[in-house]
Amino acid sequence: MFGVKRSPPRSLLENAVNTLEAAGLTCALGGSGLLAALGLADSIRDWDLTTDADLERVAPLFAGAPSLASGPSGVHADHKLALEDGAIEIICRFAFRSGEAVVRIPTVVSARREGIPIGSAEAWAIAYALLGRPAKSELLFAWLRERGADSAVIKRLLAEPLPGALARALDALPRRPPSSTA
Repeated sequence: MFGVKRSPPRSLLENAVNTLEAAGLTCALGGSGLLAALGLADSIRDWDLTTDADLERVAPLFAGAPSLASGPSGVHADHKLALEDGAIEIICRFAFRSGEAVVRIPTVVSARREGIPIGSAEAWAIAYALLGRPAKSELLFAWLRERGADSAVIKRLLAEPLPGALARALDALPRRPPSSTA
């Protein structure tokens, strides 16, 4: 999938996406899966899916599968549901603490590749920066500088309480028209 050398089984990702979408929930692939889909990585450690739904809505959908739920901790202000020994991580209401504020990262489907909803490079550039992973953040910022950023996604992210330097970097990206899925 996405031309990668190593990843967890694709069937696990497909099953999680199908389950979420069958329940009417929007989800999007992020993390190393997003990087691979954009041609920026050649291996995927786990499948990260985001959704704007609460954990209370997501967890019952996977009641028959072994799972581990976790809540906010450290910089994370969201909830997660890990499935298949961590091969799948569903991030519910993706958010980070930034100083005294909470920055919500919206689930935006930027495209579908091989049937999988692909998340927003703009959102994950911010997420990686807030996670303290500058190399991955810069990879996405460089990709966006080359191809342009979705103006609607930028507007949504700039409405969040981002640190000043990060907001300025986001605002400085060249714009392209909003995608039809954003």
